[in-house]
Amino acid sequence: MYEEIISRVEATLKTLGIEPSEAKTGEGQYNINKDEKTEVLVDVWSENDRTFFQVMSPVTKINDDTRIEVLKMLLEENHGMVEAAFTLIQGQIFVKETIECSAFFNQERAISVITRIAFYSETYMTKWNNV
Repeated sequence: MYEEIISRVEATLKTLGIEPSEAKTGEGQYNINKDEKTEVLVDVWSENDRTFFQVMSPVTKINDDTRIEVLKMLLEENHGMVEAAFTLIQGQIFVKETIECSAFFNQERAISVITRIAFYSETYMTKWNNV
């Protein structure tokens, strides 16, 4: 299943006008850019005989991840999101979506995830600046 998902993801990247070999940063990992400031990270991996597809994008640095108002804000924003969520990684807020792949995983689904994460990242990057 893993190799099939990699093939579908690379076909998706080509459909989006991105050469997979140029975007590839590691096994099953690709970095793409929507524009000069919106970086989108794509990752495919297998674990326990299951294959996962994850897309994530950095939104902004966080000055203090213990500030209750920032954490509350993230939870409130998560409520209104579709199939995506915020996470904190090494002092940065990321928006991400992770799905478990099946035989029904296709280019349409991959494009939907990639464009949704890029849209949310761009939207919140504009809304928040070093919260």
